[in-house]
Amino acid sequence: MFHTMIKEICLEMDIKVETLSYGWILQLSKEGKVRHITRNLFDNNPQATGKIVADKYATYEVLKSQNIPVIEHTMIFNPAIRGEFIPQEGIWNTVVAEFSNAGKLVVKPNDQSEGIGIELCNSLRETEIAIQKLFNQNNTAVSICPYYDIKTEYRTFYLNGEVLLIYGKTKPFVIGDGKSTIQELTRTLHFSDNLDIQKSLNTLDRFHIPKEGEKVEISWKHNLSGGAIPTILEKGELYYKIEKLAKEAGKAMNMNFTTIDIIHTTDDELYVMEMNSGVCGSIFAKNVDNGYEIIKDIYRKAIQALF
Repeated sequence: MFHTMIKEICLEMDIKVETLSYGWILQLSKEGKVRHITRNLFDNNPQATGKIVADKYATYEVLKSQNIPVIEHTMIFNPAIRGEFIPQEGIWNTVVAEFSNAGKLVVKPNDQSEGIGIELCNSLRETEIAIQKLFNQNNTAVSICPYYDIKTEYRTFYLNGEVLLIYGKTKPFVIGDGKSTIQELTRTLHFSDNLDIQKSLNTLDRFHIPKEGEKVEISWKHNLSGGAIPTILEKGELYYKIEKLAKEAGKAMNMNFTTIDIIHTTDDELYVMEMNSGVCGSIFAKNVDNGYEIIKDIYRKAIQALF
């Protein structure tokens, strides 16, 4: 879908587009100018900034240094790969202290996206297992964060100082019919092949039969790739607060084209969770009325800015 959108835009704008390197590169040419898109990374952003945004802890440090409200992150280096950054007392004192302060921790690969490899840990044992699992996968470092009680997570699309779209992500859920188990209800919604959903089901009583009309959340994550549901946020007080924070974060990070994920907590606070150097909208485009044209228009504006 992404390549289809870009090629349609280039045809409309009289831009020559070539596919190179087995589809990894889209090369755009017009009036002597050449620009590139790799995967969903656009030439709009400075190279160094793109590297920072791809690193969760680095993003946190830059935003915190400029007093932008941001989710706390602590870096834990893999001793087998980055031993020179390990303090004399080792890594576990830090992990224990962070868990003691928060009561729950979220363990993340420091440079992954789409919720891949992220674990919610309710005990020190779970935390140690999650960290060791990521180290065994040759992750250079992991980020650990306190658990925030999130009402809704919002994705903002930011281009050159302006917010073009904000949508909320509702955690995947099923509605009971008084007869079917949670596992059966997830199958009817085609969640049965989603690995995130399957992991979450392991923490639930999958054979429980919810009452008719009862809502049961089946994942703690808000990733669209994990079954979350997107809803466009209409303009109003909350929209403008999120828009203001996204603009501040984009400016602080010196990003030109990015998506900025912002959480709205149950105690009514807003924090930047992360920023994304790759701008992806394919799942949104498939699941929202007119979503294809909405995302295509955002990409069109980004490409116009390139030329």
